[in-house]
Order: sequence, then structure tokens, then C-alpha cells
Amino acid sequence: MMTSKDGKYNIKAVSKKLGIHPGTLRAWERRYQAINPDRNESGHRLYTDEHIAVLRWLIEKVNEGFSIKQAVELKEADKASGEWHTATDHSSYISNLATDFLKALLAFDEEQAQEWLNRAFSMYSMERVAIELFSIAYDMLEQERRQGTITLAHLQYAVRAMEAKITNLAMVLPTDRSKPKILLFCGPHEQSALPLRIFAFYLKRKGFSTICFGTGISVEDAELVVQQCSPSLVAVSCRDEKNIQAAEDWLKQVIKKQPNTKIGLLGKGFSELPDNKKTNCETMFIGKSRADWEIWIERMLQH
Repeated sequence: MMTSKDGKYNIKAVSKKLGIHPGTLRAWERRYQAINPDRNESGHRLYTDEHIAVLRWLIEKVNEGFSIKQAVELKEADKASGEWHTATDHSSYISNLATDFLKALLAFDEEQAQEWLNRAFSMYSMERVAIELFSIAYDMLEQERRQGTITLAHLQYAVRAMEAKITNLAMVLPTDRSKPKILLFCGPHEQSALPLRIFAFYLKRKGFSTICFGTGISVEDAELVVQQCSPSLVAVSCRDEKNIQAAEDWLKQVIKKQPNTKIGLLGKGFSELPDNKKTNCETMFIGKSRADWEIWIERMLQH
């Protein structure tokens, strides 16, 4: 009989279950000894239910603002003192707040929506609200739209309200001019810049000089901006897999005169590519979660 201590999940299944990139899982294991998964006869990782519980706890701590190094150290300290346990209900509660916040927006009640945000800010850090709560709300909104339970008017109102709030939060954050300059663009045919603005907020919170553009920027305009700003990195977001090729072609055109500029690929479209299509450009993937972003920043600063 299989128990919680038996390895039964491969890295792809764990990545999907937890919403983080396989490369992040490998980095957590290699650099920080976060967990030590079993291996099958072929040498492939096998994760147990206990491993997944530990990983969920670590993700929760990263979402709270800890670095993965700090989270692992906290776990080890708690184990040494006998206080270690993986149970947490914070993620479910912030999901409930996101649900109530979104319901208010879809009722066109911005005052009530702000009250829910104020409650979230009283309990969580600014970056956790801006990154996690807004991301949860946006995913819920996309699901509503796919199911046909809201109109385009509802979608646009909610997205624009969230974009305005997160943009205002990001504008007051200081930047460190010694850190790389980053330009962020939406790929062709993208309908919303909100996921990109969430990532821009995260980067600004880390002190990076970050400029985030909305949808519909032409190649010619983007080329001029890149030449004017001379960024260290240009990233493009793509939520829909069918738009990936257009996004890649657009990005190559934008930076063709800037050969030393690094490239970043962001969004569900890239994250959900089949493995055989990821091989040649996996190092460019920024990932889709805060845990992924932490590892991506480490890698970017090392080069």
C-alpha cells in the first residue's frame, strides 16, 4: 500500500500542482536543499505527499516576502525547536479576499472593492496584496470570461480598475539605479497588461528600474524606446499559446539592433508550452509565480 512517504509524483506533475516552474524546483533542491526527492531507476525525481506539503509551506513563505533561502532556514530552525508543521490556511483566506474583491468590481462597486482591499492591506504586506491577490482575482476573471458568465464590459471595467490600483502602488516605489534597467511589453494580440503590471510591481519592489507598457505597442515604437533607454533586459508577455510565435518574432525585431540585451519570456502561454518546444529557450522563461521570479532574478544577476 502506498503511503504519504512514497514517491509518486514526477517533477512535471508537481510543477502543475503547485504552479511553479520545474527549473525552480530543481534550483530549490540544488542550491538550498529545500527537499530531497526520491529517484526512480532512471534517475528521475519522485516527490511524496510530504515533499509537496513542504513545498507548499515554502511557497507560502515566499509569497509572504521571504527569500527561499530565508524560508528554508526558517523551516530548519522550526524543525530544530520542534515547532515545525506544514499546515497553513493563509492562501485560502487571501483567495477568499480576492473573490470578494472581484465580486465587488463585477458589481461595479469600486467603493466596496476598495474596502476589501483595505482589509487585505491590514492583514498582508503591500507586495502580497499586489502580487498574489491581484493575480488570483485576474485568473478568476479570465475563468468567468471563458465560461461566458460576464460581459466584455465587466471584464474591461475590472481589469482597468486593477491596473489603475497596481500602477498607483508601483509609482511610489523607489528604484536602485545600480540595478539593471528592464523594459516590459505585451506581445501582439494580448488583451490585458495586468499580468505584466503585476510583474512590474514585483520588480520595482525589488528596486529595479522598470518601465511597463500596455497592449498594442508597434514594433517601430518599441524599437525607438529600446534604443532610447538601452535596457539590460527586454521581456514580453504572452497569455495565449497561439500567440507565442508572434510574440517571439516581435521581440526579435525589437532588439535586433541591441544584440547584448537579454530576453525574458513571461506568461502562461510560454509556461504551458510542450517540453520539446521549451528546450532551446528555457533559460529565457521568467515563470508564472513569485517563486519562479525569485530564482529568475538570481540567475539574471549572476550573468
